[in-house]
Amino acid sequence: MSASSMLKAKIVRIRIEEDDGLFIATSVDLKGLLVAQKTLDALQREIPKNIVSLYAACGVEVVATMIEDGNDWVAVPAVVARKALESQHSA
Repeated sequence: MSASSMLKAKIVRIRIEEDDGLFIATSVDLKGLLVAQKTLDALQREIPKNIVSLYAACGVEVVATMIEDGNDWVAVPAVVARKALESQHSA
């Protein structure tokens, strides 16, 4: 991951399937993402934690939040989020 790419927000498209009583989330955008839970609500709570953990494993601190449609997420580098919040508060 290059330094400039670490400063950009990334879309993480999530695919959710149901199999054998489990809801399973995977992503083509974030290799290694695999989340399984018994309920859809529990799955939605775990997805951002897993996104954050996978980025942290690469040394990047992100904030993960759901995009309006419900299956896509965005991972915003924490340094970018902090700067945006600071500029909003100082304006």
